Amino acid sequence: MYKKLITGSITAAVITAMGSNVLAHTRLEVPQIADNTRVTNNVIIGHGCGEINVIGTSVVFPDGVDSIITVDGQPHTGPLTDFVDNWGNLIKKNYSKEVFTHQQSKTDANGNVLGFWAGGGDSLPHDMNGYIAFRVGPVTLKADSCVASVKFYVSIADICEITPTSGFNENTVNFWTHNNLGTPYDRVSTTDDGPASLTVVRDTTANPLPESCGGTGVAVEVKPSAAQINRDMPIKLDGAQVWPQ
Repeated sequence: MYKKLITGSITAAVITAMGSNVLAHTRLEVPQIADNTRVTNNVIIGHGCGEINVIGTSVVFPDGVDSIITVDGQPHTGPLTDFVDNWGNLIKKNYSKEVFTHQQSKTDANGNVLGFWAGGGDSLPHDMNGYIAFRVGPVTLKADSCVASVKFYVSIADICEITPTSGFNENTVNFWTHNNLGTPYDRVSTTDDGPASLTVVRDTTANPLPESCGGTGVAVEVKPSAAQINRDMPIKLDGAQVWPQ
């Protein structure tokens, strides 16, 4: 009887630990929003690098320019504008020193915000959550398309030590990124479970599907390209790269 109780307790503890580890992935507080709706959101940093504190985070949204797009799981060779009218400058960092003291937006050559970074000041304790505030502007899903939802995969690096790319390991950085792009920032994993996501769902009352869609819409997913991750994941302070070294 005692053996059964002990075995059961251990099993329960393992299951709890596994569940906690899944929940500790860095994710968005609000992972799903309606189209044409402005939302205040947070990146939630779930834990440090083992028992090492987090000193900064880098967040990248797909730019929609050379992104990898699928429709109901099948490759789409057309542009994101087939499904979204206004993607490109809808993400805006909310100024806050609650976790880190420094923060800047990441922009493309046209000044469009593609993400942001935050770091400096006190480190985030490895066993606590950190909330990094930002805003998502109203995403307009194309009215004459059959798109029902668009899922944007958000690539995030939680940094515990500033190193060159050769120093990336489980003690220096947690990557919540794709595992198969072929970049130094890829997550080491057998499954592509790393990125956070933001799904924009069509409000079929305010923005009904066209009759030609037959009452059902398609699910679109958008990943960043390797070129974008290599360009936008590094952290630059006033134009000078500070991570990776």
